[in-house]
Amino acid sequence: MLFGGLAGALFADTVPFLDESRCLNRRNRFEPCSLCESVCDFHAVTITAGPLPAPVINEKKCTGCGLCARVCPSEALKLRDYKIFRDLTGNNILRCRKSGGTYCLKSLSPALLASAIFVNHDISLVMPCENCGLNQKISCNNLDTALKFLDALKIQHNLKIIRDENFESELSRRDLIALIFAKSRNKGSSILEDIIWHDKNNVFISRKFLEDNLDKINAEFEAGLFYDFSVSENCNACGVCEAVCPSGAWKIAKSDSKAELRFYISDCTGCMLCVKKCPEGAVNLREKIFWPVKSGFKKNFEMTRCRHCGKWFIVIEPEQELCDSCSRQKY
Repeated sequence: MLFGGLAGALFADTVPFLDESRCLNRRNRFEPCSLCESVCDFHAVTITAGPLPAPVINEKKCTGCGLCARVCPSEALKLRDYKIFRDLTGNNILRCRKSGGTYCLKSLSPALLASAIFVNHDISLVMPCENCGLNQKISCNNLDTALKFLDALKIQHNLKIIRDENFESELSRRDLIALIFAKSRNKGSSILEDIIWHDKNNVFISRKFLEDNLDKINAEFEAGLFYDFSVSENCNACGVCEAVCPSGAWKIAKSDSKAELRFYISDCTGCMLCVKKCPEGAVNLREKIFWPVKSGFKKNFEMTRCRHCGKWFIVIEPEQELCDSCSRQKY
């Protein structure tokens, strides 16, 4: 009982938490999202009813596998802490939750996996997936995306996948005590903990870490870890992309005489709401990303003062003199 209580307390924060402001059900209520509920084999996630449905996690049923966080398009569901990287030993071994680690390795994001491999070039992943009940629902897509990204950057690594069938389903008493009191013996683990885990707001910033390193080189890679979009001439600065984006990647910056549509690549999670909801069909995904990208800028717009109310507005039609509000009132 004591061992079980200690183990439960140690891993209690593996239950994902919800950032409601990023949930697609808050941004796109006419097309409810229920991916997290549909993939959970343990019936720990349910979508609440009502005008603003949202996922609720039953902590008693949740096993902390991280699958719901992995499929969340907007990263509204997050793992509370990436303890698995604190468990790096001197041999740089990351263990799947079923072989003594904290999370299912396949459920970790491409950015997180790429960051770990980038910092710890000699790394082994213990993934006995053939013996795992989640294997049918979780693919290796995240790991494949991370490896393609690193290959495009010509980053050398010595990644090994270990299909260890001689693992214990539960931590031994000795392993538990070692996990509680052990200090990091690996420089790479310390770097991950101090630099790329969280910012001041406790938000995981692996993409920002990778972006800072990309700025040092010229690279081309496929979308999947980062996403970029083209904006056609059909764009009329209506602001829908900014309104629906759950991560704030789209912004319309206005000054007295001009406006700019900006896109911040490190903030984008690839949920594709901007593509789906653009009324003019002006936003399209780029299959290839060429780095360095232009810092945020996508399109310029002219601004002028409304002849009636005096407010600044974005000019869409030639010789337009009234803002939309005054035009609708037929001044």
